[in-house]
Amino acid sequence: MKKIFSQSLQKQALIAMFIGVLPILTLTLWYAQALSKNQQKTQDIYNKNQKLILEYNFIKADISALEKALQNNQLLQSDTLQESIEQKWKNTKKRIQILKINLPNSLFVAKWRQLAPDEINGTSTAAEFQQLVQVLNQFEERFQQTLNERLSEQESHFVQLQTWFMFGLVILLPTLIVISIFLINRICQQLNQVESAVSEVGKGNLNQPVRLSGSHELQQLGDRLNWLRLELKRIQQQKETFLRHVTHELKTPLASLNEGSSLLSSGLLGDVNPKQQRILTIMENSVSKLGALIDDLLSYSAASHPDSLHHDAEITLIQEEVSKHLSDKLAKTEIMVQWQTKNGIQVPYLPCKLVLTQLVSNAIDHANSQVTISVEEQNAEVKLVVRDDGAGIDNSEAESLFQPFVRGEQNKNSNGSGLGLAIVSECVKQLKGDVKWLPVDAGASIQVAFPKRDPK
Repeated sequence: MKKIFSQSLQKQALIAMFIGVLPILTLTLWYAQALSKNQQKTQDIYNKNQKLILEYNFIKADISALEKALQNNQLLQSDTLQESIEQKWKNTKKRIQILKINLPNSLFVAKWRQLAPDEINGTSTAAEFQQLVQVLNQFEERFQQTLNERLSEQESHFVQLQTWFMFGLVILLPTLIVISIFLINRICQQLNQVESAVSEVGKGNLNQPVRLSGSHELQQLGDRLNWLRLELKRIQQQKETFLRHVTHELKTPLASLNEGSSLLSSGLLGDVNPKQQRILTIMENSVSKLGALIDDLLSYSAASHPDSLHHDAEITLIQEEVSKHLSDKLAKTEIMVQWQTKNGIQVPYLPCKLVLTQLVSNAIDHANSQVTISVEEQNAEVKLVVRDDGAGIDNSEAESLFQPFVRGEQNKNSNGSGLGLAIVSECVKQLKGDVKWLPVDAGASIQVAFPKRDPK
């Protein structure tokens, strides 16, 4: 069976047609041939019956004529008439013999043979033939019935043929349906393999080789998908290597710039006038902005990596780490951050930490006085909601803000990289969830929802 399904789809289709259609085709041809033979035999019996009826009528007419001729010859005593009677009787006996041959088991033919004299001579009387005529008249209905029985036998045979044909169809059609269902399920299983393999590659699970079993075409497709997996894995590794090298190469001179500007600003290398201080401040802000951009690039790369889902943690632990990470930023503002979480909520560590870090940081930048973060489990989902009391978001630009390096009108002059919400979007994709803006009277509220994972 495995050898059959490893062949090409074209060969599988031919084999399926052979298995399913050939028995029905054979049955149909047998029925057509048997029906043709039955019709031919019925026609032959009908023609023979017509011939026997004709012979029977000839015999009746001949015997009646012989009876009258004998009666006349008993008066005339003519030798010529006697010879004519004898010759006619010989011909009549031949007709009776034909009936006997064609109706060997017929009772009335045997009765005729018993009553009919072998020869007609001068002693033969009309009374003998009169008795034979009476037998003919008595058995005429039986003769017709015998002929009809021959036709009825053929009709019964025809009905039997129909019964066998229908019985064969009753057996073969369900068998064909079962075979068809089996083949369809088998093909669906093979297609499900393709869907599963493509889905895994699409999710970024690139470490597991793609192997498709089944037809030759599917095996070839599996090889091409595996090649695609390896290419995507190679490109991903190149991207990660590039980001690591670029960020490392950027951070080294960036650290030198930051240290140099700090030394100049401190006055250890000499007095700094106001104009120079303004330039140093611009340099420090640019260095800080570039450092934040590098960190965001690293976070964006981490958010899109499938390995980010391998570790779970309690939401309270992530809350502590996010709060600690943003403590310096909060210290420079008067914004109140309120967390509404519960113990025992397990979530994927890295993507949820990145989501909360970006959303809370963004909310602090836009809030007037307060930021609220709530995390709760509802049915089979985990919902994260971050809300601020700032100016809010314009509906026309809400969806575009999730694209990389896109900033809203209110952020045109900010030092942000434009990657914050893009990082959130990538993390949500990894979590197989969705992110959306919630309608509120004032400020902005954003919700991230994703399915709970089964405990490991």
